[in-house]
Amino acid sequence: MSEPWEEDSDPWIVKSVDRTFENPWFVVDTHAVIHPHGAEGRYSVVRPRGVAVGVLPIDADGCVHLVGQWRFPLKRYSWEMPEGGAAPDEAPIACARRELKEETGLTAGTLTPILEMDLSNSFTDERAVVFLATELQPGAAAPEPTEVLKRRRAPFVEVLDKVVSGYIRDSMTVAAVLRAHHMAVTGLLPDALAREMLGQGQGGR
Repeated sequence: MSEPWEEDSDPWIVKSVDRTFENPWFVVDTHAVIHPHGAEGRYSVVRPRGVAVGVLPIDADGCVHLVGQWRFPLKRYSWEMPEGGAAPDEAPIACARRELKEETGLTAGTLTPILEMDLSNSFTDERAVVFLATELQPGAAAPEPTEVLKRRRAPFVEVLDKVVSGYIRDSMTVAAVLRAHHMAVTGLLPDALAREMLGQGQGGR
């Protein structure tokens, strides 16, 4: 018999909080705490000012649009879905439309929220919202000056393989692709789209 889903109450005691760093994108709050086992200590939390947003664009033939860029903190190239940060006063869906247009030139007839995530929850309270974009129309991309992007359009099964093999490592992209695959195989997507994504439609023959 499996254990029931239970949630414990907060075992941490916070004695004080100091804002030790801030810039336009995030703040760092350092807490004087008593740990759950009773020892005193300090716990710093990075708090982004906005919400992380990702959008997975999939064409009717089951192909996915990705963007590639060099990620400075990782010192590594990364293939990802279009992503960005919603401003505190911006709705995540509005951010998804903006980032999709800026990075790929695409506009989506339908944007469906498919996933919410907590990112690196041991040191930040950053939250992510992920959308599936369909009914895509092409247009001109307009990335930010700091972004040097490549674009790739690939069959969903190929992108899924790149995720499973570890070649694609961006956390939101990994989660979005796995979630989209789950939706395709469990009947949560239109049948024609699911078949194309899984390589079973006209495009996969």
